[in-house]
Amino acid sequence: MNGFLKVLGVGALAFGVAACNSSSPAAPAAPNATATDAGRPADAGTKTNPGNGAKPGTMTIVGIVLQQDGEFDVLQAAVVRAGLVDTLNGSGQYTVFAPTDQAFITTLNAGTEAGAIAAVNSLEIDALRNILLYHVTEGRRISKSVLAAPQYTMLNGQTLTRDTLTAAGIAATDISASNGVIHVINSVLLPQ
Repeated sequence: MNGFLKVLGVGALAFGVAACNSSSPAAPAAPNATATDAGRPADAGTKTNPGNGAKPGTMTIVGIVLQQDGEFDVLQAAVVRAGLVDTLNGSGQYTVFAPTDQAFITTLNAGTEAGAIAAVNSLEIDALRNILLYHVTEGRRISKSVLAAPQYTMLNGQTLTRDTLTAAGIAATDISASNGVIHVINSVLLPQ
């Protein structure tokens, strides 16, 4: 645990999606490259609907994260533990850079998804909230907008640059929620 807290002060956490199964950052995906109308990342061979993230989906951000599909299990545990369910389930529009399970496993040096969830559950609530809020910005921002902006003010009050975001590796884009857009990243971002 002490090793994880040291990592928090040094760099960015890697978010990994179970579907990606990659612990290293991937190259940024082309806008709308891996989103489906169902609000989940598409399989590699699936064509996408341009502008999918621009139209609100039927599920909230929390609804997508809490699905029992094995894609965001560690993020789910973190959001619940940090008390952010109401914030991400409300009517405000947010853009979320969602870490994958593999990213948490790698960042927390947990070895397994269960180990990463246990590590998340042992973090101080304030530290966990700060990390998670560093992955959320106000407004509905589709991938084209995200990649065009040089920086974003995150809900924890800090600035996230486009360079830091693209270095995290974008795994999927424009997953549309009723209250925002989710972009999946391969690294956990750590606030300053």
